[in-house]
Amino acid sequence: MVSIADVKVSRDLRNADIYLSFYNKEDDFNPKIYFDELRKNRKNIKYKLGNILKLKYMPKIKFFLSEDYGHYDKINRMLKNDE
Repeated sequence: MVSIADVKVSRDLRNADIYLSFYNKEDDFNPKIYFDELRKNRKNIKYKLGNILKLKYMPKIKFFLSEDYGHYDKINRMLKNDE
């Protein structure tokens, strides 16, 4: 599962930093593989978003990996193991 953890847009709306968090129940899951695919396809994603959003300027998008949900998941797994 992919979640958008945060989006930071510059004041002039030319740049957008998108922080993504990946979640999977499998222990051997490597989010870097999926994150790299998203980064490779960011121009296509920007084009499709531009068709939907109808903005004067479509921001240049950059993806960043956020560990927020990964930390929540670790805590939940530890709590479940203690029960």
